[in-house]
Amino acid sequence: MKLWKFLIVLGIVGAVAAVLVAGINFLVLPSLVHSNEEVAVPDLRGASPQAAADLLRPLDLEVVVLRTSAHANMGAGLISDQVPAPDAGIRKGRVVKVVVSSGPATTGLTDLVGLSERQAGITLQRDSFQLGRVSRMQKEGLSEPQVVAQHPQPGTKLNKGAVVDLVVAEPGPRTHFLMPDLRGVPLFKARKLIEAAGLLMGEVDTERRGGTADNSILEQRPRAGARVAKGEVVDVLVSSR
Repeated sequence: MKLWKFLIVLGIVGAVAAVLVAGINFLVLPSLVHSNEEVAVPDLRGASPQAAADLLRPLDLEVVVLRTSAHANMGAGLISDQVPAPDAGIRKGRVVKVVVSSGPATTGLTDLVGLSERQAGITLQRDSFQLGRVSRMQKEGLSEPQVVAQHPQPGTKLNKGAVVDLVVAEPGPRTHFLMPDLRGVPLFKARKLIEAAGLLMGEVDTERRGGTADNSILEQRPRAGARVAKGEVVDVLVSSR
C-alpha cells in the first residue's frame, strides 16, 4: 500500500516537472534566442545622430557619439564614421558607435602682400591652399616684383585646397621730370612742393646769409632743372638769422 502511494506521488512530481520544462521551452528559451539574434548594421554615414537613432530603434540598437572630428567631404553635424561598419552583424540590444563631422578643417589665409610670387606660392602650399589666377601690373618705385593684392582677403577662413588669386606688380618705367626751382621759397612751402612732386625731403641745413628772407631756401640738391624721378631725395640749405 505504501509503495502504491509512493508511486502515485512520484508520478505527480514527474508530471509537474514535465509541465515546468515544457513551460520553460515555450516561454523562456524563445526569449533567450531572441535576445541573441543578430541584425545587419545599417549605413549611418551622412545621417544626423537623431536620424541614426530613429533608424536603429526598430532594430533594438542604440547610437553613441564617440567624438566630433573635422572631415573634408562631410557636412557639420553628420555622421562620418561608425563601428561596427555598415552591413556587419550585431546582436540586438547592443550599441553602434559613431563619429560626427565638424565640417572641413579651415585655416586663416596669410597676408601675402609684399611677398614675391615665389614666396607667396610656397606659403600657400604650406597652408594647403592652391595658387589661382595671377594678374600682373606695373608699378613705379619697385625694385623687384611683389604681391600687391590677394583674393580672398588676409585672415579669411578657408577650407584646405581653396584657390587664392594674386595681383603681382612688376617694376614700371620711372617717370622723370625737371626739378623745380625752390630758391627763395619758404621752407614750409618747399616741403609741400617736394611732397606734391612725389619727392622726399632730405637733409635741412641752415646758414646765416644777409639779404635773404629768414627760413627760405638758399640752395638745393638736386639743382633746379635737373632730371629727377619720383622717390628721389631733395636736400636743402635754409637761411637763418
